[in-house]
Amino acid sequence: MNFDDFRDWNGTAENLLQELQHQINRLNLSVDSPTVRTIRAWRSKKLLSQPKGQKFGFRQILEGLATLLLLKKGWTLVSIAQVLSSWNDQELEQQILLGVDETESIHSQESFTLFEPRKQSNLALAKDTIILLAQGILRQYDAVLTGTKIVRQDDKLPSELHSAMCKLGRLYLEEGKCDRAACVHDLLSRSRYSLNLDDPWNLDIFGDSEFPFGNVKLIDTNLRVPTPDCAEIAEISGGYGEDNVIENRLHTIIRTATERLGKRKQHQAYTALRQLLGRRSLIPEKELVNYLEENNLTPLQETVLEFYDPVPEIWLIDDFANRCAHCGTLMRPHPKRSIHPDGYCPIHQCNSKYAPKVGERLDPKQERLLVAKPQILAYWTAPAIDELAIFDQAQSVGLDTELYPESDRCDVSINDLAVGIDAKSYRSPVLLASKLNRSIGGLIFYRQRIVAITDELIDDCPGYLPTLHSLLDKKSDTASLQIMPVSSVIKNIQEGKYAS
Repeated sequence: MNFDDFRDWNGTAENLLQELQHQINRLNLSVDSPTVRTIRAWRSKKLLSQPKGQKFGFRQILEGLATLLLLKKGWTLVSIAQVLSSWNDQELEQQILLGVDETESIHSQESFTLFEPRKQSNLALAKDTIILLAQGILRQYDAVLTGTKIVRQDDKLPSELHSAMCKLGRLYLEEGKCDRAACVHDLLSRSRYSLNLDDPWNLDIFGDSEFPFGNVKLIDTNLRVPTPDCAEIAEISGGYGEDNVIENRLHTIIRTATERLGKRKQHQAYTALRQLLGRRSLIPEKELVNYLEENNLTPLQETVLEFYDPVPEIWLIDDFANRCAHCGTLMRPHPKRSIHPDGYCPIHQCNSKYAPKVGERLDPKQERLLVAKPQILAYWTAPAIDELAIFDQAQSVGLDTELYPESDRCDVSINDLAVGIDAKSYRSPVLLASKLNRSIGGLIFYRQRIVAITDELIDDCPGYLPTLHSLLDKKSDTASLQIMPVSSVIKNIQEGKYAS
């Protein structure tokens, strides 16, 4: 099914009405045909991009069909205008055909989005898996390089390799196939062959045109050593281990998405998305739709949906979703219900500071509720507790402050380039020192460079700051860093130390 027969079409509003009626019947769409008056109203509201004084064309047929499908789903005209402008003709065709293929889901009340992203979840999982597999292969190769050790499937197996095996097993099971990732020896042997081969890999996702590593061999077929491709893939995330891989992927997703909006809008969009995930990790779907519309983010809706899951029934307490009074996320049932009948906050940066307290009880029967995925909570929502506390304090005293300026050059800036603040919650001062010694990131652009450490970490480990200072390179950019607790940064703001 395609649109080749009418790519050169053009006509009046009356002709467009006739063509839309024809396409509705041809595609068997369960939507109501518009009127000529409706078509003219769409044009005035910028849903139809017909240049003034020109006839309607092929583009307007696609825009009309997409508008009908989106209206059927409950979208507002403002949201539709935003998202249509972000799609070229080919993308519009694909989205309309996707709507045709998924008619049942289009009219379901289970989701507020018309065009559900296909394969994206498994593609992301497959990419993470191969990055971890490449890292695990390199770790394992280093371990056996001296000739004194051999590969053993025990607790000495590199964590990256173990994680990759688990994720590979999930991919096999989700494709309805036998798990072929349970034996490390078999897995390493298979890594001598391109990933997109049915024999020996037999994973459909590895042969997908959107999977970037399909033709890669991670181990040289004959020499049995890691390939240059393996080394390159291992470095993609900027650090080893599952945490680094996932965090890097999330930042790549949001940056790539916001860049599509153009240079003028991308930084504002980045900040708006990060604020959303920091402040509203538990959110009713209608509120999310309104937020995207108000911040001109509707074209990024599919990206945003990747960050949320429907609230599972198992996390409800007395049939309600309890919102944490302190950080706003979804509270979870506590194993000791008699002690914590309202549940507890799963975010360490919050539960280590505050006793459990319900701020609001949301009824999932009244409105569909979404909660940020665990990796979002860990890498963005949790750190945002300190970041937002600093930003909100700076705003409250009237400072010229910005949150995540220039798409995350730092967490909070004050007076343009005068002060840059990064909040850090690394539990290990050794790992934080290693990261800072590699690069201080966007803080390099600021005259005063502050690293704010979560107070609870310092309370738990009195030697945290001395250890961190002792490990920093005194001859590099790290020598210019001011390192202090978050509470000290907030106190300095209150006392006006960053006012000029």
